[in-house]
Amino acid sequence: MHRILFVLMTGMIALMSACTAQSQTTLSAAQTEEMLQKDPSTQLVDLRTQAEINQTGKIAGAKHINFNSPDFQAQIGQLDKNKPVIVYCASGGRSPRAAAAMTKMGFKTVYDYAGGMNDWKAKGKKTVQ
Repeated sequence: MHRILFVLMTGMIALMSACTAQSQTTLSAAQTEEMLQKDPSTQLVDLRTQAEINQTGKIAGAKHINFNSPDFQAQIGQLDKNKPVIVYCASGGRSPRAAAAMTKMGFKTVYDYAGGMNDWKAKGKKTVQ
């Protein structure tokens, strides 16, 4: 009985550690808007391709850095690592990977707008070209 409890506890601790290590801070559209209004120093990054931006526009104030670009890390490295950053893509596939990479690069605070541009548009939010 003690051995079973030990195995279960060890497994739970390992699972919790793995989840914590991989988790990213995600934001909703409302939280993204609120953060951008409250802290003008927040850096907003659109990770999509230029073709995607041409089709839908982007969130006002967003800097375009294509996640699939060969020099993605060099471009991201030009941002201020001490200021908060919100990243977004089309639907949330690229942004968590970018947020994880940025955290490894030493960025202090990185947020993932998980819904991305698809969610932003579905909520009727404004975009710019």
